[in-house]
Amino acid sequence: MTNTKVNICGVEFKNPIIAASGTFGVGREYEKFFDLSKLGGISTLGVTYDSRPGNTGIRIFETPSGMINSIGLENPGVKAFVQDEIPFLESLDTRVLVNVSGSYIDEYLKIIEEINDTNIDFIELNIS
Repeated sequence: MTNTKVNICGVEFKNPIIAASGTFGVGREYEKFFDLSKLGGISTLGVTYDSRPGNTGIRIFETPSGMINSIGLENPGVKAFVQDEIPFLESLDTRVLVNVSGSYIDEYLKIIEEINDTNIDFIELNIS
C-alpha cells in the first residue's frame, strides 16, 4: 500500500487530506456518511471567545463564477466548544486543528489559553 503520510511542523498526519475550516464544522454531521478516521485531519469551524449567532439574511449566494458566502463565524464560543466539541474531536483517530478567530491579539490569546489544555494538534489562526 502507498505511504501517504505527511509531516507538518513535526506532527505526522496519516495523509494530506484535511477537511477545511468552515465547511466541515467539527465533523459530526459527516460522521454517519464517512469514516472520519480516513482523514488526515479536521480543521474545525472558526471559534471565537464569545458565542456568535452568525450573520442574518442571505448567507450564501451563487454567481456564474462561483459562490459568495457571509456566514459570520457562527459558533458556540470557546468555553462551550471546549466542553461540547473537544471530547468528540479527541475521540477521533485523526489530527485536529482548531481554527480560532478574534478581533485583536489579546482575544486570540484568551481563546488559545482556553484550548491549551486539550489534546488538539494545531491551532489555526483565522485572520480574515
